[in-house]
Amino acid sequence: MVARTEFTEAVVGRAAPTAAPPETAVIRLVGALPAGWDCSWRLQEERILLRVQPVGGAGPDAVEAWLAGVLAAGGLRGWQAVR
Repeated sequence: MVARTEFTEAVVGRAAPTAAPPETAVIRLVGALPAGWDCSWRLQEERILLRVQPVGGAGPDAVEAWLAGVLAAGGLRGWQAVR
């Protein structure tokens, strides 16, 4: 059995009008999850609410690092983490 950690909540917001639509962005985010991580999401107009559950003892710092890396990739240009 793989050890699971608690869910980490993150919010991603559309910061540029030329950014991919929310429906496309959420697919790109979920598609970039590391193997074994679970995620649920909800769209709210120009925001995506994520609940990410990493495995193997990874915690909120791992989720934050993953999200920063994914947002830096070209497919999500114009989206940013919201605190």
